[in-house]
Amino acid sequence: MRCLRFSALLIYHNKLILRRMSEKLILPAPANPVHPVDAEGCIAEQLCPSECRNLILRLSGTEYQDVPSEGRCLVILDVRTPQEYGLCHLNGSINLDFRSPSFRDRLEKLDRDKAYLLYCRTGVRSGRVLQIMRSLGFKGLYNLTKGIEQWQREGYDVIRDSGK
Repeated sequence: MRCLRFSALLIYHNKLILRRMSEKLILPAPANPVHPVDAEGCIAEQLCPSECRNLILRLSGTEYQDVPSEGRCLVILDVRTPQEYGLCHLNGSINLDFRSPSFRDRLEKLDRDKAYLLYCRTGVRSGRVLQIMRSLGFKGLYNLTKGIEQWQREGYDVIRDSGK
């Protein structure tokens, strides 16, 4: 397997142009550069906290905490343990423990037509879950890179259980 380094990446007139030294390779540009879609029609994006916040507001509305989870088009999945979830979590999130023996069964029961924002403590577990969900045919997947720790570092609110 060869690894090539490209000196420039450019999209011009719906063509993706990769340049390496003196040669040029032209490929069709992605159909939707805002939300890149793979060959199976899946959107799978890594988002920073501010992008996640915008996604939550855009897909769930500014009053997303008042909308029941079954009525939302964006489902926020916290894949940490119940103990971690109890310390703090994103408002409106559902806990689905990645380390639970029933995790895969519970995951397979989720609606594949909804969009999912995944997060964990640092983004590692949620990144793995994104790949699993992709393989199961889910179409709209977003991962909070660097997890809830980065979310908090950037000053966004979390829900803390009383007494913790």
